[in-house]
Amino acid sequence: MMHRVVDYPRSLARRQVNAGFTLIELLVVIAIIAILAGMLLPALAGAKERANRTACLNNTRQFILAAQIYALDNDDELPRGGTDKADQKDTHTPVFSTQTQSNLLSYSKDLKSFDCPNLRNWLRRPDWRNHPDYGIAIGYHYLGGHGNTPWELIDGVTNTWISPKRSSDGPALVLVADLNVDSPAYQRILAPHTARGPFIAENDYFDNHPAAFDQRPVDLGAKGGNVGLLDGSVAWKNIDTMRRYRGSQIWGADGCYGYW
Repeated sequence: MMHRVVDYPRSLARRQVNAGFTLIELLVVIAIIAILAGMLLPALAGAKERANRTACLNNTRQFILAAQIYALDNDDELPRGGTDKADQKDTHTPVFSTQTQSNLLSYSKDLKSFDCPNLRNWLRRPDWRNHPDYGIAIGYHYLGGHGNTPWELIDGVTNTWISPKRSSDGPALVLVADLNVDSPAYQRILAPHTARGPFIAENDYFDNHPAAFDQRPVDLGAKGGNVGLLDGSVAWKNIDTMRRYRGSQIWGADGCYGYW
């Protein structure tokens, strides 16, 4: 009787080779994973940005509501856009005086209500939030209660704005706007809403990009921002329809510029 001889060691070896990956196959798998990740990450970043725009819009509404309720309790006067400086003209749209901060916090949960969610991480830093002799920086332009508006035109600005002083002023006046801002003298450019989230340019960016002194939020990818009116309505506005305004009353070209 004939017996079949099976070479067990060779059979096992073939199974081990067939069960593994060659180096080329492994590299192909890694490349596919990298491609898929590259496709998914922008989509995830875009989804997060869309969610933050909605959260920002709701924050803007809450901000306006707090200012209006304050006015109801204070003879129709809106919270002042002011400063801690002795010279009350030394004021900026993204800065609260200590008194204004205290007044508005009486009508809102906490300081986060006055920050765009996309800027919150930066504003938590003491060197961003706290400004001795001025007050605190907030994550929006607050346009209520500023004196002497419309401020005079300067080079680079062809638009003026009027600050609402009372809640009964013109309902179409802008009260709160997203913090699209540039300040070459202070070395800051903020684009809170690009396609994938915020882009913040500060000292390091200016050191490495000499052209930054002539750049604006749109140059960093800004897509626009939420703009809230005195009547409580808030809507998204594309950056190409926004205008450039003075955001500082007395500093001229050395101050900040806002967009809404």
